[in-house]
Amino acid sequence: MTARERNQEQEVCFVIFNFKYEFYILPFRDVNILYVCVRNIKSGFLKLRVKTKYIFSGVLTAFLMLLVFGCSKPPVKFKFTHLQSFPISAGTGEKPQSKVWVRDGAWRAVLPDCTGTYVWILRETIWEKELHISDSTNVKADVLPKGDLVHILLFDKENTQLVSLKYDRHNKKYAIWPERPEPVDIPLEKESETATIAIDGKGRMWVASDAETEIHVRWSDPPYSKWSSFQTAAEGIKPDDICAVTAFPDGKIGVFWSNQNSKRFGFRIHKNGDAPDSWGRDEVPASASALKIKKGMADDHINFAVASDGTLYAAVKTSYDTEDYPLVALLVRQPDGEWDKLYTVDDEGSRPVVLLSEKYKRIFVVYSSYRDHQLVCKMSDMNEISFGERQVLIQGKLQKHSINNATSTKQIIDDEAVIVASEDGMAKSIKAECY
Repeated sequence: MTARERNQEQEVCFVIFNFKYEFYILPFRDVNILYVCVRNIKSGFLKLRVKTKYIFSGVLTAFLMLLVFGCSKPPVKFKFTHLQSFPISAGTGEKPQSKVWVRDGAWRAVLPDCTGTYVWILRETIWEKELHISDSTNVKADVLPKGDLVHILLFDKENTQLVSLKYDRHNKKYAIWPERPEPVDIPLEKESETATIAIDGKGRMWVASDAETEIHVRWSDPPYSKWSSFQTAAEGIKPDDICAVTAFPDGKIGVFWSNQNSKRFGFRIHKNGDAPDSWGRDEVPASASALKIKKGMADDHINFAVASDGTLYAAVKTSYDTEDYPLVALLVRQPDGEWDKLYTVDDEGSRPVVLLSEKYKRIFVVYSSYRDHQLVCKMSDMNEISFGERQVLIQGKLQKHSINNATSTKQIIDDEAVIVASEDGMAKSIKAECY
């Protein structure tokens, strides 16, 4: 080997790396040959011999290989901060509801204590009362932020009310919405277990609730003072089944429900601007994924979030109740209306909620582990859905169903989220920060 050849062999032209692979481009004795060494960080080297007329072509080849092997995203890391607990007079359920939101970096929640129902604001790690909104001590809120307004459904069956607040940007606090300063009564079914709200592209608000054997929807136009009578979106459900409503970026509305009689979930779309009683067919989400195991696919645990591209992510609980089969799961509706197969989150757990971070392209499912007395979380990439290991968020007491009923925000999160749950008359919460 000549000196010139040795110099060529010793020169390392490039080291290209991402978070899963490292690419080494090494000149060989023959200037028309390169060694491209691909090192998987976990499993070691795969060395490929690439023949090329020019060094530049070899570098280009390496970049093409980089695309073929795929650029893995950097791991998302977390910082968890446990927040001060405080007494509440009603739990943090019900399952599809959201009680938490963020505005100008300040997290808030709507929860009752023994003196009434309040907007609570998080200051550092301490929850403080910011605004009294009701004298009721047993309501369960569903909170819908919409620009400077936040609409709060105070669910209490026949005594359900709607309260709306407006944000003061100068003083950075909320006050009662002057357009409708008084709460509005929305008497729902005495059998109803839960109710949620959403606003379509025309500004019309919808409420979805469950009756004895039916799913009902109601609507109202701004300022939401007068409400329609109920319309039936689905029937033939069990008394234990529930529903929820959500809005899509293009303005349409979707209603999702459980049907333990048919052992399936249901979903219908109302297109923006259509007549209030004009609804699409029941799409029966991921029906082909259903298994004939125990009580079937559906249970009355649902919670969902919608991405900015219109993808719907629904965290659900099945009734399979069998080890190694999905109990906590994810259903995904693509923007074209097609449903993916059911994705397994865990074979143990209950009452899941789903959060989306488009910044990090991650899906988070938070749920109760009754077996381990914990509030836990699993994460998946949005593009390739597969859930990893559990992350413990809050350790509960070592008793049956201790820490339960996680709730968070309807908003797409950026760098942080606040999750609240309840245990023995106390609200327990955690802030999770991504980086």
